[in-house]
Amino acid sequence: MLNKTFLQLFLFMVVFLISFFFLKIYFIKKNITNTSKNVETINNEKNLNEKKSNLIYNIEYVSELKDGDFYVISSEFAEIIHNKTELIKMKKVIATINLNSSMPIKIYADNAIYNDINNNTNFYGNVLMTYNMHIINSDNLDLMFEKNLVVLSNNIIYKNLNTKLEADKIEVNLITKSSKIFMNNISDTVKIININ
Repeated sequence: MLNKTFLQLFLFMVVFLISFFFLKIYFIKKNITNTSKNVETINNEKNLNEKKSNLIYNIEYVSELKDGDFYVISSEFAEIIHNKTELIKMKKVIATINLNSSMPIKIYADNAIYNDINNNTNFYGNVLMTYNMHIINSDNLDLMFEKNLVVLSNNIIYKNLNTKLEADKIEVNLITKSSKIFMNNISDTVKIININ
């Protein structure tokens, strides 16, 4: 009778140990794996939220330039560039350069990168610059205040009341309003069309 009880106890312990190891191997590891996946998901969501937190809506910068001139730039959306906090990537941009000595210069673009330290701005995507009755369309416009220079490039079309001009590059001096018109290839010529 005692042998029978020991045998039953032994079998019970074997079944218990097998059950314990079976649960440990197949169920407890899965829970740990799921937990680590949940932690990764939470970390990814935090990273996405951090990226979204840099997005600014309806932003406007107003800067006073030399001699009481002003530069105003605004956009519907803006994002601070992570590694370079002085650079702001803007979308649906409108900028105005108000110079005391002349009419304001307006710039419209799909995108821009604005430097809030020196006010230099790189506009790109459907750029439109207007000054008095002068209209210039281009792919790119670089505004450099240290040099008092505006450089338009790529697919330039200039229009005023009776002239249409096509070129690769135009440089405009902000102080004198003089401009230089270039083609990238020396053998190409600037196209000037008289509109009546």
